[in-house]
Order: sequence, then structure tokens, then C-alpha cells
Amino acid sequence: MKLAQEEAQGSINFKAVVKSEKVSDNIISQIRDSILSGQLKPGDRLASEKELISQFGVSKATMREALRVLEVMGLIEIRKGIGGGAFVAEVDMRTTINSIINFLHFKPVSIKEITMLRYLIEPTVARIAATKITGKDIQYLRQVMREHIGEGDSEVSKEISFHRYLARMAENTVLVLTIDFIDNLLRSIKANLKLGPDFYEQVRLAHENILESLIQRDPDAAQIAMSNDLLDVGDYLSNLTNTPAFEPPDNGPITMAHPKNLHFGSKARIVSEGSPILEIEGVIKKRVGASHLYIAEVEEDSDPQKV
Repeated sequence: MKLAQEEAQGSINFKAVVKSEKVSDNIISQIRDSILSGQLKPGDRLASEKELISQFGVSKATMREALRVLEVMGLIEIRKGIGGGAFVAEVDMRTTINSIINFLHFKPVSIKEITMLRYLIEPTVARIAATKITGKDIQYLRQVMREHIGEGDSEVSKEISFHRYLARMAENTVLVLTIDFIDNLLRSIKANLKLGPDFYEQVRLAHENILESLIQRDPDAAQIAMSNDLLDVGDYLSNLTNTPAFEPPDNGPITMAHPKNLHFGSKARIVSEGSPILEIEGVIKKRVGASHLYIAEVEEDSDPQKV
């Protein structure tokens, strides 16, 4: 093991810091990239502090600052005593998410891009959840929704917990990582915008529709309810920031298991019993189990005024 560590130290030759950049950021970037690229592996020991100072051409204080940041990021572990030093840590899910977010800090992602990614992933997650949901899952999701907490970051956390739990029901580690990553991007955006109660009321109603569709074990309704939620959120945030919104393509309709062989496209919505939409002539509709909800879609040639 000692030989492997010594080889690891000699295999990485870091470049002297460019003085026009923030010095510690440059150090962090080089060491982080070496770890994420696999040049440095879990358990490898970095060169001694003295050697690192020499390679980067920086002061002891600057070097220690960079190593502290890398430790907080979960990329290295600082060990004390004989045989101590800076060692590459095991990269877990949180470390991976933080690393991606740090990378995207310099390559901002638009609300339109986030909504598109959610649209490609989360409706299918809801569909899977509808086939796997248990009484315990229902109890947890209800608890998340009825928790009485104020606005701000707590409300953001409450909303995100709902989506993350559904992802975990799919029992796919890569999927969970992806949803967690997306939710971290959204958390930052929502926290900065300081969204008001009208937004969270809209989200609460959307989550009620999703949960009821899950309780009814209706995968089609769950998929459409989730699509409604994330597209409405995307439109709301885009309008608020005056940026382009994501427009889903109107293809790849869902074929319903229904005697009339109903087809619903990207314009389908989950509505409550008594909604005026259900009375429009030519509307395609299907009740969600024994609930008060319906899947409804108004055909393009229908007259919204004609009920």
C-alpha cells in the first residue's frame, strides 16, 4: 500500500498557479480534476504539503486554504499524525452532486434546459411509482404535503422532498443521483427568486393530483399529473425571469388502457370533477380510478366556448 501511495504522489505534476486567477480556485480545480478523471484514486495520498507548495508556487496559507475547501467538498481527507497527510476520499453521491454543481457554476444552466430534462425523466418516474406504491409510501407523501412550514428555503425543501422520494421508489441509484442533481439546481434558483405563496399553492395542488393518481394506481394519470406539475413550474419560473420556456413536442401520445383506446398527447391535463374543461364539446376525458380527478385533453379543432 505504501508503494502504491508513493507512486500516486509521483504520477501527478501540478502546474504553477496563474497569478491572474484566484490562486486557491486554481489549486482546487487542478486537484479536483485529477480526482474526477481517475488520475488520483480513493486512498491515494497527495504529495506532501511542502512539495505541493513548490509545485503550485504558492504560500503555505494559500495551500492549506485550498486543501480545506477540497476536504469540505468531500474529495480529500486530511489525516493527522504519523503517516498522515491529504488522501483522496471515496466519492459518494453527495460528493458527485457537489462536483457537478461546482462545474455548472461556471456554465449556467437555463430554466428551459432544466424543465426539458425533468420532462424527459420525471413523468416516467411517476409512472413507475404508481405501480410500486405502498401504504407506507402514501403515508410519507401525505406527511410531506401537510407539514406546516413557512415560506422560503423550508418550503423549497418540502417540495423537493416529494420528488426525491418518488425517485427512490424506482430503486435505481443512477436515477436517484440524477433527480437529486436536478433538484439541487432548482433549489438554488427558487431560493434566489424568493417565490411567494401563490407559487407554492400551485405546487401543492399539483402534488395532490400526483398523489391521488398514485393512490388510484393509474400510471397514465400519474405521468400526466407529473408533466403538468413540472411544465407549470417551468413556465412560472421562465415568466418570472423573462427567459424562454420549454415547449414539449406534441408527439409520442400515451395510449390508454381504455375501451375507446383513448390517446392523450402533451396537452393533456389532470382536472377535478366539475371543471369547465370537461364540458367542452369534443374533449377527450377519462376518470382517474374512483377519484374526483379526470384526465382531459381538448382537441385542437374543439371550440372552448361551446359547452
